[in-house]
Amino acid sequence: MKIYKLYVREEYLEMIESGKKDIEVRVAYPQLRNIKPKDKIIFNNTIPAEVLTIKRYETFRQVLREESVERIFPDKPSFEQAVKRFHNMYPKWKENRYGVLAIKFRLLRSRREQGEESEV
Repeated sequence: MKIYKLYVREEYLEMIESGKKDIEVRVAYPQLRNIKPKDKIIFNNTIPAEVLTIKRYETFRQVLREESVERIFPDKPSFEQAVKRFHNMYPKWKENRYGVLAIKFRLLRSRREQGEESEV
């Protein structure tokens, strides 16, 4: 099991924390190529999660056709708006060069939450 530190924009962090967002889509950079189920992700150094599945795609458009847009972007943008968001985050050449990963994950309880629960 490996631990990956991923950073997301604040609005997406809130969606992850609330449980509305459970698919993270990234360019398949070399440092993410070996990510696999049961690996851990720490979002923004605060939110722990466990990888459930990984799917590789050639393009963001392909991801959006095959995965639930609402689980990637819970605010429900249109298909074209979602593609545009990805291209605002990643230059098209990176998408073309590396491909894309859809990482399905589940939140893990933080130590703080476990401590609060035991105090009750």
